[in-house]
Amino acid sequence: MNSQEIAYLIHFSRKEKNISQKKLGELTGISHQIISRYENGAEVPTEEKLQLILSVLDVSLEEVIEVSNEINEMFDNLLDDLFYRKADHEKYHTIIQENKKRYLQNYDYYKIMVMELIYHIHYRNNEEVNSLICSFEKKEIQDQKILQIYYEYKGYYLLKKKKTKEGLEYLEKAKLQRYDEKTIAMIHYHMSFAYNYEWLRKTDAEYLIDAKNIFQKYYSLKRVSDCEMILGNYYSTFRNFQKAISCYENRLKLLEILDEDKEDFLDIHTTIAFKYIQMRDYNRALKEMDIACKYGKIDKRDHLHYIWCYYKLEDMSNANSWIVKMNRLNLDRELKMLWNLYEMLVAQYDKIPSDRLVEKAIKVYEFYKNQEDLNLSIFYIDIVIELLEKRSEYKRGFFYQKEKIFLLENM
Repeated sequence: MNSQEIAYLIHFSRKEKNISQKKLGELTGISHQIISRYENGAEVPTEEKLQLILSVLDVSLEEVIEVSNEINEMFDNLLDDLFYRKADHEKYHTIIQENKKRYLQNYDYYKIMVMELIYHIHYRNNEEVNSLICSFEKKEIQDQKILQIYYEYKGYYLLKKKKTKEGLEYLEKAKLQRYDEKTIAMIHYHMSFAYNYEWLRKTDAEYLIDAKNIFQKYYSLKRVSDCEMILGNYYSTFRNFQKAISCYENRLKLLEILDEDKEDFLDIHTTIAFKYIQMRDYNRALKEMDIACKYGKIDKRDHLHYIWCYYKLEDMSNANSWIVKMNRLNLDRELKMLWNLYEMLVAQYDKIPSDRLVEKAIKVYEFYKNQEDLNLSIFYIDIVIELLEKRSEYKRGFFYQKEKIFLLENM
């Protein structure tokens, strides 16, 4: 035990017994001034005096060390579980609640506080999080490992509260502690979200790739899988669809190894299908959709993939078939709007687009533009441009071409 641990032990053991420093001095024959120096770490008691103090306070040093070892093992297990994305937060919380009194008297209790902080952040118990942060910051913690984890999760909490600048500052602070490689991977993983919120996308990808490489090194396949999905979305944002598909396919391979929920497979295959649609490879998109259907019932929105692919492949029979299927579903306002557009597109595929069809396409484009959904904005502005070209309205089409360039430049 170091001087700080001894100081913490004496202080909290005395407080637990509701004994003043003066009273403890009288019971032990050690002056209360010396007791004070022990508690603030200015002086370290001899083994004999420490045993005397603990005996008076009815504290077993062996039990204290045993509890400390228990806390440290649990803390290290939690960090390991977090790294491998298998943490059972409820399990740890239950253990802590059942042993709170024992842990509270231990000099390693601040590790319990950090574990509770992570638990409450996970379940968004903001009041408890704020209370723990306030309590923790009143302590003078010197343990670099604990400080790193605390800074990381405080930063992550602030990020989730949309306080991006403050959250990033704490994540940077955590990074400077440089405790070990696994912890750095988790910090970089969380930092990628911070930079994502700030739209610093290049930095976002760099941190995520760095984290992914460390996760791979230690065979944390669930974390690698998460990184692949996020990177796929990143490349998709910048319209590097081939790289995005490669990331999504890597995630599929990892999910296969991990034997994950089949719904994840369905979602990823439909996502890949839309990337192929954006690349105008409609046959590949249909293949991906057919694979997705093998894993379960596709989302209502995914019916649009089928309609669009058959429309572009000039297979109006199958396009109409999927329009009918979609019309039988209970559609919300947005999907009803899209269904109407696709129905009109198919009905007029070999005709000059009507004014009503063009205005409908513009309305859909403006809807996603107002939603600040860049991917769908660009997809639907392309439809507007294509319809105007069919009508030989080149001047009007040129206006939307310029608007598309503006959207691409602001990605």
